[in-house]
Amino acid sequence: MPAASPPPSPLRRLRRRLVVVLIVYCVGGAVSQKLLPGVDEIIPFFGWSLFSRVPPVGSRYELMIHRHQGRAVAPPAAFLRAPERMVKGDRYLAHKVIAKLGAALDEGDGAEAERLRRLLERNYLAGAVEYEVVFESYDPLVKWRTGESLERRGLGRFATRRRAP
Repeated sequence: MPAASPPPSPLRRLRRRLVVVLIVYCVGGAVSQKLLPGVDEIIPFFGWSLFSRVPPVGSRYELMIHRHQGRAVAPPAAFLRAPERMVKGDRYLAHKVIAKLGAALDEGDGAEAERLRRLLERNYLAGAVEYEVVFESYDPLVKWRTGESLERRGLGRFATRRRAP
């Protein structure tokens, strides 16, 4: 009777499991591309071009604070990075209001721009603030590397209104 072979070592079992996982990963990635038309990649399988689809040009509206409580802010502070003493409330929601305000100013919709300015000033700007709404268009990779924009233009400079006591 032949002698029984010893059980496989833990290292050998680990190698076998890794080979099985690798085979399942490769087959799953290849099959997923064939089963789902119009989908180039599914991220856990073959996420090679995850960042190759960065849009060539991005754009945004930004609020720059030039003066606060009568004092110049040098350099002007972008709303999202401004100190707490200049802004209040939820910055994420304020950023959405700024985007809508910028679009209204860009389209020349004075009534909507005025409504959004009142909303912004009442809920998100603290104290007496002079600010500018700016449109910026940029190449994301150039902006990330150098900070340079393709286009940057002011849409209007404003000051918060004094409230009656």
